[in-house]
Amino acid sequence: MTTSETAGPAAGTGDGAWLSRDLREAPQTEGGVGLCGGCRRTGVCQLGVTRECHEEEISRFRTSCPPNYEGGPNVAHGAWTSAVFDECLGHVPHYRKVLSVTAELTISFIKPVPVGRPLEVTVTVDRVEGRRWYISGEMVLLPGRAVLARARGIWVARDPGHFDRHENWLAEQDATAATQA
Repeated sequence: MTTSETAGPAAGTGDGAWLSRDLREAPQTEGGVGLCGGCRRTGVCQLGVTRECHEEEISRFRTSCPPNYEGGPNVAHGAWTSAVFDECLGHVPHYRKVLSVTAELTISFIKPVPVGRPLEVTVTVDRVEGRRWYISGEMVLLPGRAVLARARGIWVARDPGHFDRHENWLAEQDATAATQA
């Protein structure tokens, strides 16, 4: 039995999709892709990431834009490109056993990202200052390696109680809204 099968349901999911509150042991696909809560339900990355490989200085991800994320004719929606960068850049601290959350993410869109074509996202950690991870990435079209987009962002390391505190805050918001209704 895998750890994900033994974990109990977490708040907000209703189905035990979250392996643990610290997210450090995410189930992986055959291509080594760590799966987020939503993708664990299907067993594949819904953003199209199919391969994840971490080396000492660089991480590489293989992906292609699924047709349901088409924004213009045969062109990925910008939100898909942003989400893929958030996913890939955010996997680097998790791979190093650090629970982190996105604090900032800036995308430079250089060329339209085609739907259904092989892409590679390369990711590097620029520096770590205390709890803040400064991470950058680049998306290229394969096999020619034309640069399509670049990203840079900051991820903040969090303790395992982070999501529990969020659930408590959200419950407070709901209680406040109910008294104002």
